Amino acid sequence: MTIQELTKRSNNFVAQLDSHIASVVNFNVELEELNRKQLRESKLADGKTISRPYSRRYAMWKQHFYPQSFTGKVNLLLTGSLYESLEIRAKGKSEYAIQTDIPYAADLYDKYGNFLGISPENQEKAKEITANLLAEKYKQLVFK
Repeated sequence: MTIQELTKRSNNFVAQLDSHIASVVNFNVELEELNRKQLRESKLADGKTISRPYSRRYAMWKQHFYPQSFTGKVNLLLTGSLYESLEIRAKGKSEYAIQTDIPYAADLYDKYGNFLGISPENQEKAKEITANLLAEKYKQLVFK
């Protein structure tokens, strides 16, 4: 391969960077898992602890009927439907959104705050995951 061909392929990759980012970010299980991990640790998207505790009555009910999801902290986990529904999507070169189609998500947002997103403490890990995938895609497309 000539230098000119390599340059052309590299420039094409950069010109289509948004679509390449979307292809490595959209529905990426590792990135979605960062959000799930935060929720298990009772953390919101901004990294703050979910501060509104469960009522004593609800905590007792949850512990009795769903002991596998009871940690003593608010983790928004009962049956696992919310956690399973989390999906990440790229929004340009430097933004993404984690979404859910669970009907009661808006109620949870109103009650506890923004729980959809990767917290500041996990941003470096998210960048590392994305950068490694982009680097691999670059190698595949440019150096093939």
